Amino acid sequence: MPWEKSFDVDDVVHKAMLLFWKQGYTDTSMAMLLDTTSLTKGSFYNSFGSKHDLFVQTLLHYDQDYREVILQDLAALPSPLGAIETFLNGIVTDTLQDKEKKGCFLVNTTLDLVVHSPDVQKIVTCGFGKVEGFFHGRILKGQTLGEISPRINPEKTAKSLLAGLVGIRVLGRGLYDEAALRAIADQNLKLLHL
Repeated sequence: MPWEKSFDVDDVVHKAMLLFWKQGYTDTSMAMLLDTTSLTKGSFYNSFGSKHDLFVQTLLHYDQDYREVILQDLAALPSPLGAIETFLNGIVTDTLQDKEKKGCFLVNTTLDLVVHSPDVQKIVTCGFGKVEGFFHGRILKGQTLGEISPRINPEKTAKSLLAGLVGIRVLGRGLYDEAALRAIADQNLKLLHL
């Protein structure tokens, strides 16, 4: 008789994602994963293969359930400038409400990218590429509608906005206070009016 899973795979991936997000890949041990997911070693290896394979699944889960949903909702807003403002201000608010100071899972993974395999690097690169693409698309639309200065370079400004977002997430893990984080967001928004 074939082996059957007696657990919810999505639930396990979500729990593992929260652990990796808080601890980081390197500092998450197999014992911690087994304890967090309530899986036996056999169930873990039969279902997920390895710590690395589960980490890849958690990154994809985060990307689909967090980044993609947020960008879709923001892209649906009628004002491109409003979408960018809402995004950056939302990042500041999320960062300030993050009592555990765990930051953004994608940003945290980027900071340790050198220890990760090419498949993890590809997921991270793709995720940030889509955020940059969101900014680029909103800038172009905002220029067409007259909300954003036609003098700015959409590609370069999108990269700067992404860098500001990453800065907010990293510095918001305990180094910068609310006023400093809001100043970063405000300065990034000023790029759209040069």
